[in-house]
Amino acid sequence: MAGTLGRTLQKDASLPIELNFITDKDSYYPEERVKGKVYLVTREAMRITRLVLVMEGYNAVCWQELRRQRTYVEEVKLFEERLLIRSFTNIIPAGRYSFDFTYGIPLFLPSSFALYEGNKLKWDDILLREANVRYTMRAILERDDEIIGPEIRRPLIIHPCLETTSAVIKKEVAEPVKAFGLFRRGNVKIKLQIDKPSYCRNDTLKTRIEITNLTPLNSGEIVAVLFRKLKMLAQRSQRNIRTKEYTLEFESVPPGEKAIFKRDINLTKLDIFPTTNSRNIKCTYFLAVRCDMPFATAVEIWVPVTIVMETDETSGDRFPPDQLYKAWKD
Repeated sequence: MAGTLGRTLQKDASLPIELNFITDKDSYYPEERVKGKVYLVTREAMRITRLVLVMEGYNAVCWQELRRQRTYVEEVKLFEERLLIRSFTNIIPAGRYSFDFTYGIPLFLPSSFALYEGNKLKWDDILLREANVRYTMRAILERDDEIIGPEIRRPLIIHPCLETTSAVIKKEVAEPVKAFGLFRRGNVKIKLQIDKPSYCRNDTLKTRIEITNLTPLNSGEIVAVLFRKLKMLAQRSQRNIRTKEYTLEFESVPPGEKAIFKRDINLTKLDIFPTTNSRNIKCTYFLAVRCDMPFATAVEIWVPVTIVMETDETSGDRFPPDQLYKAWKD
């Protein structure tokens, strides 16, 4: 099992204890199982009641109205869950111990969210200063109801649930074109496909758009737009912001013909951050294709685009467990 070590928050030098834990990876989907191992070193015999893992989640948002010079801030605790690793009834002799654990990520958790460095999130009078959905797992030792010794914490990334990431990535629509309240002969068919169900901010979104014009008219403007919808809630105030992140334009399709367009959207160049749906922040993306017809109704289609938070490879020093044990032994 190769994973990431936790980080020591505090250490009571008066207690001869070393504590750390490792997990099999850094990011998980809801209902996925975290597998790991806790390492405990006691330099002398001592009384410990429990070894516990605590999973916590927090959600924070802060934005400012520039004209009114008013700031809205709110931070809430999403959840807390304790996992008992081991209970002790007797004095623990001096020695080195390891304990395996398994923890199931709850289904209801909103996915992790953070503003990346360099994001400039300002719309008219609104400046978004901070928004995050973050999770941590910490290992603690308890004696009766008191925490003793070091307290070890490490971040975990939660991705959107598998149902979301397995959402339809291709979609098809065929609609009769209406003009002056009547149906013209024929219709317009649009097929839209993206190459995978979820993306990181450094990915390239590959699109395939197929348009069949079964009308006696040349099509009008054809565009594909990547939209972002952002909903923020703090201090009973709510803001909804919809922005166009990227626009693709295509040439007209003659009557009776089919055209296939393949275009890429480089997400690296955009202000992209993860998809989430939490109490105080909701962020969603969708790719919409619109085919205008002259003197008639347009035909539209869209698919959801899921952005997942990247794993921070520098979140801790990586050791195989055997090397970790050897480092402690030395």
